[in-house]
Amino acid sequence: MHQHAHQPPFQRQLCTLLCLAGLAGQVPIAIAAEPPAATSAARAVDIGPGPLSEVLARYAASAGVALSFDAASLRQIQSPGLKGSYGVQQGFDRLLAGSGMEAVQTSSGNFALRRLVVHGSGEATLPAVTVNASGPRSTTENSGSYASGGASVFKGVEKIREIPQPVTVMTRQLIDDRALLDLHDVLQNTTGIAVDYVDSERVTYYSRGFQLDAIQVDGLTFNPGGSAFIQPDTAVLDRVEVLRGASGMIRGTGNPSGAMNLVRKRPTKDSQASARLTLGSWDRRRLEADLSTPLNEAGTLRSRFVAVKDKKGFFQDVKQEDREVFYGVIEADLGPRTTLTASLQHADLKATGSWGNLPRNFDGSSLDLPRSTFLGADWNKWNRENQQAYVELQHQFDNEWTLKLNTAYARLKLNDFKQSYFTRNSTTNPYQFSVTTAEYVGAQSDQLAAGLTANGPFELLGRKHGLVVGLEKLRIKSRDSWGRGSLFPVTVDIRDFDPRSSYPEQAVDLSGIAPSKPVYTTQTAAFATTRLSLTDRLSALLGARANWYEYDSHVPPANASVVTHYKINREVTPYAGLVYDLTPQLSAYASYTEIFQPQNVLDASGNMLAPITGEDYEIGFKGEFLNGRLNATLGMFRIDNNGKAVEDTASTTPCPPSNLTGYCRVAGGEQRSEGWELELSGEIQPKWQVFAGYTNTRTKYLRDTAANTGQPLRSIDPKHQLRLFTTYNLSSWLPGLTVGGGAQIQSDAYARSGSVVARQSGYAIYNAMLAYRFAKAYSLQLNVNNLFDKVYYKKFAPTGISNYYGDPRNLMLTFRADL
Repeated sequence: MHQHAHQPPFQRQLCTLLCLAGLAGQVPIAIAAEPPAATSAARAVDIGPGPLSEVLARYAASAGVALSFDAASLRQIQSPGLKGSYGVQQGFDRLLAGSGMEAVQTSSGNFALRRLVVHGSGEATLPAVTVNASGPRSTTENSGSYASGGASVFKGVEKIREIPQPVTVMTRQLIDDRALLDLHDVLQNTTGIAVDYVDSERVTYYSRGFQLDAIQVDGLTFNPGGSAFIQPDTAVLDRVEVLRGASGMIRGTGNPSGAMNLVRKRPTKDSQASARLTLGSWDRRRLEADLSTPLNEAGTLRSRFVAVKDKKGFFQDVKQEDREVFYGVIEADLGPRTTLTASLQHADLKATGSWGNLPRNFDGSSLDLPRSTFLGADWNKWNRENQQAYVELQHQFDNEWTLKLNTAYARLKLNDFKQSYFTRNSTTNPYQFSVTTAEYVGAQSDQLAAGLTANGPFELLGRKHGLVVGLEKLRIKSRDSWGRGSLFPVTVDIRDFDPRSSYPEQAVDLSGIAPSKPVYTTQTAAFATTRLSLTDRLSALLGARANWYEYDSHVPPANASVVTHYKINREVTPYAGLVYDLTPQLSAYASYTEIFQPQNVLDASGNMLAPITGEDYEIGFKGEFLNGRLNATLGMFRIDNNGKAVEDTASTTPCPPSNLTGYCRVAGGEQRSEGWELELSGEIQPKWQVFAGYTNTRTKYLRDTAANTGQPLRSIDPKHQLRLFTTYNLSSWLPGLTVGGGAQIQSDAYARSGSVVARQSGYAIYNAMLAYRFAKAYSLQLNVNNLFDKVYYKKFAPTGISNYYGDPRNLMLTFRADL
């Protein structure tokens, strides 16, 4: 048996986790056990206007009481809100006046709504009406909360506490308070996510040392890779759900990093409209409009339209971008239980871009160039557009089962790409570079996805259980760009380089260049997941996903070891999880997931290497406190990844007969990632929202080349990472005033290339927010990022031109009008 020395004992980590969870569980349980405030005691109330269902939910949350009601019956009623001093019952009475409903306090101290029927005699009676609490609510818009009632990342809405893996939900309120305007901004502030930069326009994400490349939009998987992808704008989103760990049940193939689900806004039952104007540092000007309205009197046909115009500069000289986004969605109730949804989304981005960034010294130390340095020309361009069409048909049966058919088509297209590129051409002068021109066209990815899902309850052995079954298919046709590079070389000193004049634009002749050939990828899957209620406290989540994978490249390979066509049939990925309710608020969970990832590489005999396989183990605790207004997770994980292609340095080079250059390849790589995480999101006290996420991650090559073995998978990812943001409503001091602040903190990191090492010490970036709502419908919000103007690198590398300064201190002022 192969032994690995110096591995921290997994059992010792488990004992530590159990002790921490035992301590952490005591405080929230004590909070939850506190008796509710007396319903007659008057308290200051400041609830804004909106649909009555949402106003009631916000009022109940602020009063610290649970309220059960059917939200659908109240969505058509608009409420002016409530402001003043009221007891709990008195506040409910005022909000419900004229609605035909009243709030009744139950023997448990909670509240329920009951219909008030008025007879012809004028006598009011309360009929026998059963009011049931709805299932977990995943929509976060207008909730005012950093806690989500549920997540839909597993093909059906489930409470966060019932998912035996860590899930972070970045709610609409958190996105607004932090002024996170695209997906890159969101993931920079998400627990356990590391952001990497291929260049100024291509951004990749990592979790637990592995690339997070599984992205879903409204539950359907898409591939965001390539130079044509535009980071999604958050104006169209209700929330971003991020699952950490292996996601085989969601995607089938892929890295054991996790998956993200971008859930877009849907039409509301009642009319609502908002507009936002944002002005910011470096001449940022952004305008958003969001309109949702029923299209008929009955409200069975509803629409929503979101439009964005965003033009901004950067702290680097001449760099800028211009973004336009349009999203339109229509919902139609074809019957009382059947809904058809159709949407179109278009995004257009014109960017200066830079194919690379700053260099370092020969010894890996920083050259301390000004942060405004831009190694590019003002004529650079990296223009692209993305479109997506989506259709969903959903039917709810009388037996609580739901059937959903959804399909989507996406096109990612690179329109114009012309860049200057810098390469070092001196071994003695670290500032001397050669700059050349490259121009490429034609990159495009066409993706068609479809899914059919059925979920609902069933009874077995006298207990009620849940089942989800479905089919999915994703077909991708992608084509690389074609063009010419390394043209018009000029030697420059980067200290004196002026993007406006040092390297004038020259025409590139693209005639006679044949378009690149397409690559086709097809994934098909059948899956089933069941949640078995084994006892009143113990439930088991069991599932399996059968995957079919086909890769077909029409591109002539530059290297004969690259496969141009292969298939994998019926690869089954199992999943198992347990959730045990320790108390009504606290659960323990454990899960096991297998890993499966194809790799298109041949060995010395010309045979395709087997897929990468592995296991992901998760164990921890989840809490849902204060009637769902506060979520907490404490968990530990271990991921073992086996069979990754590595160079066989004992073979000949070049490797006959399949490799034109380099060593032969063998499926001998072994990798490990392990650590623990802690997350808290929601309301810890009335008017006080918090989001805090800490991760401790240790990764290592267990078996690889001699240079890699024992090293971290990604040394540039910090071992310790903290994401924190909190707000407090000061309406008792000044009505409408909210203050907030937070930090992004991480430990030191390094990057190595041969004997050259680049290092960065740990750092903390502090942020602040001040918001003021006036005249009920209007608000002003000021966000200050990097409050103390910390100088740091958000990406660094010892060689090449892959060093990117983090943003200096910057401000954004947003005016919002709710019309």
